[in-house]
Amino acid sequence: MTAMRVIFAVGSEKERSAFDDFAKDENSGCIAHFPKDIKDVEALFSTDSADVIVTDFSFHSGAFADWLTFWPLPAILLVDPDDDPDRIERTLGDESSVFLERDSDGRYISRLPILLRKVRNIRESLSRQNAHLQMTEHQYLNLIQAIPDIVYILDGDGRFLYLNDAIHQLGFTPSELIGKHFSEIIHPADLPLVSKNEVLRDFKGEVTGPDKAPKLFDERRAGARMTKNLQFRLRSKTDDDYLMASVNSYGEVSSTGFKLPEYENQPVGTVGIIRDITSRKEYEKQLEDALTAKEILLKEIHHRVKNNLQVVSSLLNLQENVVEDLAARKVFLECQTQIQSMAMVHEVLYRSEHFEGVEMQSYFEHLGSYLSGVYEGEYRGISFEVEAGEASLELDTAIPVALIVNELVSNCFKHAFPQRERGKILISMAAVETGWSIGVSDDGVGFEATRVKERECGLGTELVAALTAQLRGTLSTTTREGAHTRILIPRRD
Repeated sequence: MTAMRVIFAVGSEKERSAFDDFAKDENSGCIAHFPKDIKDVEALFSTDSADVIVTDFSFHSGAFADWLTFWPLPAILLVDPDDDPDRIERTLGDESSVFLERDSDGRYISRLPILLRKVRNIRESLSRQNAHLQMTEHQYLNLIQAIPDIVYILDGDGRFLYLNDAIHQLGFTPSELIGKHFSEIIHPADLPLVSKNEVLRDFKGEVTGPDKAPKLFDERRAGARMTKNLQFRLRSKTDDDYLMASVNSYGEVSSTGFKLPEYENQPVGTVGIIRDITSRKEYEKQLEDALTAKEILLKEIHHRVKNNLQVVSSLLNLQENVVEDLAARKVFLECQTQIQSMAMVHEVLYRSEHFEGVEMQSYFEHLGSYLSGVYEGEYRGISFEVEAGEASLELDTAIPVALIVNELVSNCFKHAFPQRERGKILISMAAVETGWSIGVSDDGVGFEATRVKERECGLGTELVAALTAQLRGTLSTTTREGAHTRILIPRRD
């Protein structure tokens, strides 16, 4: 029979020396390895240089013993008379593992060979029976090691039971973190955002349901309530830098393929996957910065267009003052109001929080107030109202609509109240099945009384018709207690 390769991971130097003397005997049938820490144990295991593990609760502060269930090797646990029986039972979850109680005169060392042969024979028997299962487990572990994301397992108290090699990206090795609390890798400022001990205080007595369940790193829930895409910062061991991480965390470790019999009747452990999203977050920040810069540029463009149009309007106003012909002066005034109506569209966009469209309620209110000042509406007792709600139009549609409404409201001020000191003008806009309905109404004398004036100065009417046709809309007018004009325009594809 081949020599048995034993990992003797015990804290006592005296015991190591005694077992070394035993192993050097050519009749012992043992080859002893004496690791200094878990890293050495991993190296022996990775090179397939071990058959049996001997350890105790003093080696690596007991973290290795608590982790025995994850090693596919039989083990002998050396215990002291005062060691906790429950802890011993939890640690020896493997069927082929046993414990040996130390005695004061050290005779237990002589019994080790019997137990070593026993546990190896039991393991060989189990291995023959479970060859397919072992192959599957190795494939599973190899797959986890190949994953670039950090895969971890926590016990019920939030301490690491397992970490794959991806933890190296934080400057840690798996052996450094085994047995330590998960807070070792969390940025201190973000810990209150992810720990159940911190987060659940605010949810005491509250029934959240799956949609509003709090997200936790040390998740305890399974199913629809488990944590997904929890984002926070991971600290690096080597410097003050950190990674932005996203975690999917799952409760009930056994449901994911891990069986942890040592945690029966104990707090349920969790398994999770940590993904580095630092690059994604940096890219999102770059996109946000670029979007902000473009929004500032668009605001500046609309602001300059508005200013340029107002300059043109001011030039027309200067020219109007030197023109003596009344008809010509009216033409200058109408051109000014048309230019101002376009300038106001750009002003509304400039002051808006977004550029998806022009908010027509605000625009019509500005336009009505401007035209009321031009035609002395307040002095004449003519009021106006706007009912546009949350209607919004894209710029290409808003400009011709602005010119149409400017012309219609101007006509109301000029013709609807020739001999009256009171009047009311209503600008309305509402969504209909096929598009938008835009109306301008007044309670003045109506279209019949102003028909002659319309024929004498019909350029405004022609402009309204032409712009309506440009928008592929329809124009209708009615006279009932005043003049009412309605335009239906289709929504753009």
